[in-house]
Amino acid sequence: MIALLFAGAIPALAAAAADVGAVEEAVTPAAWAPLAAIYDGGLPAVAPVSTAAAAQVDGEAAAVETGPATSVSKKALLYSLLLPGMGELSMGEKGRATGFFIAEGLIWSSFIYWTVAGNLRQDDYIEQANLNAGVGVDDGSDDYWRLVGQYERSSGTGPDSYEEELRREARETYPDDPAAQDAYVAQNLPTGESAWEWTSSDLQTTYQSTRENSNRAFNRAEYSFAAAILNRVLSVIDVQLLRHRASKAAQATRDAPEYRLYADTDADGTGRLVIQRRF
Repeated sequence: MIALLFAGAIPALAAAAADVGAVEEAVTPAAWAPLAAIYDGGLPAVAPVSTAAAAQVDGEAAAVETGPATSVSKKALLYSLLLPGMGELSMGEKGRATGFFIAEGLIWSSFIYWTVAGNLRQDDYIEQANLNAGVGVDDGSDDYWRLVGQYERSSGTGPDSYEEELRREARETYPDDPAAQDAYVAQNLPTGESAWEWTSSDLQTTYQSTRENSNRAFNRAEYSFAAAILNRVLSVIDVQLLRHRASKAAQATRDAPEYRLYADTDADGTGRLVIQRRF
């Protein structure tokens, strides 16, 4: 029996190889006995699938393939905005996710470092003003601390006095009203514990340098926010590229033809092979 099957199968294989793309009509179970005839009924018959049933199965498979994947990929974009690398990790790209995680860690480590450095240097220059310029306060606006470093003293006459600068501004603002000029100076001139006078120009220069270093540190800390935004933009772009690549791969899989192989024997023992191609 087996010899007769393979004797008949050889010419059938040759015919199928000559035109692999040919599609046979669906074969009903009554037309021919299945492979089970070879194995004494050990295998069940392979029933053909109707066109409507095949379309339904394909539709369900496509829904399962595209629906959840699209939802996951959209969530990946949100994850990347919240924490760069999370989107890549949710799509199984651990290597790419690690790179974004490291970058994010370095960015916020830099932010913490420069913020702490700026605060320490700020405390330092305020202490210098307290010890060497007679300032009795430890808080105030940035403009106030700038003026402390810019002028040798807060009141008095001369080019190194802040009061002299205030009187010049008052004359420009109220050129014909001396009373208004005096009121302007009295309103803006630091007095009491806010007044200052440096004991030496070298100490004033040291104060200015320390304050500049403090402001520079704060500026570098602010750059971390721009770097964090950039890292998120790059992560979103990377996830979008991964989505596009996954979509192309899924489309290629759906477009690939499907081959099915059927084998049978006739009543006289002649074997046949049929290759079915579905698109």
